[in-house]
Amino acid sequence: MGPLLVVAGEDSGDLHGAELLRALKARQPDLRIIGVGGSRMTPYLDRKLADVKDLAVVGFVEVVRHLPALFRLKRAILEAAAGEGAADALLVDYPGFNLSLAKALRKRQPSLRLHQYVCPQVWAWKKGRIPVLGRTLDTLYCLFDFEPPLFAGYPVDARFVGHPLVEVVAPECDRGTFFARTGLDPTRPLVALLPGSRKGEVSALLPPLAELARRWTREHPEVQWVLPVASALEPAFVRGHLGDAPVTLVEGLSYASRAYAEAALVASGTATLETALLGTPFALLYKLNPLTYRMAKRVVKLPHVGLANLVAGREVAPELLQGEVNVARLDRELRRLLDPRQAPAIRAGLAEVRGHLGAPGAADRVASHLLARRREV
Repeated sequence: MGPLLVVAGEDSGDLHGAELLRALKARQPDLRIIGVGGSRMTPYLDRKLADVKDLAVVGFVEVVRHLPALFRLKRAILEAAAGEGAADALLVDYPGFNLSLAKALRKRQPSLRLHQYVCPQVWAWKKGRIPVLGRTLDTLYCLFDFEPPLFAGYPVDARFVGHPLVEVVAPECDRGTFFARTGLDPTRPLVALLPGSRKGEVSALLPPLAELARRWTREHPEVQWVLPVASALEPAFVRGHLGDAPVTLVEGLSYASRAYAEAALVASGTATLETALLGTPFALLYKLNPLTYRMAKRVVKLPHVGLANLVAGREVAPELLQGEVNVARLDRELRRLLDPRQAPAIRAGLAEVRGHLGAPGAADRVASHLLARRREV
C-alpha cells in the first residue's frame, strides 16, 4: 500500500501532527510517511517535503504576498504524492492551504483517501466551505463536539475525537528545574509573553509588549519577564523586536513558562487554549494588518475571538483587539491579572474550558481509525 501524505502548516499543526504520527508509528512502524512538518513532526517523516516555516503566513494581505511560493510548494506536494503513489492524505489544520490542496489531490488522484485532522472553523466564518469539505473529504476529525452536526447530510465521516491539547499540555519540567535552567528568580513574580508563532504576529505584537516590560521594570522591578520562542521562529528575529527590553528568551519550555508564571499575555490562537488548560490568568492579543482585519470583520460573526472564550461560552480571558493592543491597556489588564484578589475567580473560569474538550486520547483514536480505513481497501 502507498505511503501516507501528511501536511501541517503552522506551529500548532506541527504539535498535533507529531502526536498523531507518533501514535501511527507505534501501531504500524513500517508505515511510510511523507509530507510537510516542523521540528516535532520531522523525526516521524520518512521523506520531508518542506517545513512549516514555508507555510507560516497569516491574513489575506500577507498570503497574497506569499502566493508564488505557496503555489510552488503545492505543486511539489502534488508531484510527490503522485510519484510515491500515496494511498491516503492527512491534512492537519491550516484550512486555507489544505482545502485547496485537498481539491487538487481529489482531482489528480481520485482514489486517494482524504482525511482532515482539525475541522476548519467554518462555524466562525466561510460557512460556504461546509459543502466543499463535506463532499471533498473522506474523513473529518473534529476537536469540538459541536462540529460534526454541521456536516450532517454530506458523505464525509465527521467525528468528534476530543482535543489533543488535553493530554499534551503540561510543563516540560518541574518548577525548580525551570527556574534553574532559565536563571530566573523563583521568589519574584513572573509574566510570560507569547507574541505568536509567525513573523507577522511578532512584528505587530512584540513592540508594545517590549515597551510594557521596559516600563514595568522601571516602576515594578520585582516583576520578571519570560518569552518562550516558538519553534517556527529564530531567537534572533524575536530579540530584534525586543530591543533592550529585559525579557528572558527560552526555547523548548513554552508550557513551563506559562505554568509557572503569575500571568501571561498571549497572541490569539491555540496558545490561548493551552494557557487556559495550564490555569494561568491571561489576556488575549489580536492584531492584524488593518485591511485584513476589516475584511475579517465582514465574515466573522462570533461573540469572542479567543478559542478559550468560545469553548467556555463566555469571556474567561479579556480580549485586546487591534488598537487596544497598546501599552496603557496592556498595563491595566496586567495589573488586574496579577491582583491576588481576582486570580482565584479567573482561574476558576479557566478550569471550565477543560470540561468542554473531551477525554484524553485524541491522537490514539485518530490513529486507530485512520489505519482501519486504510485496511478497508
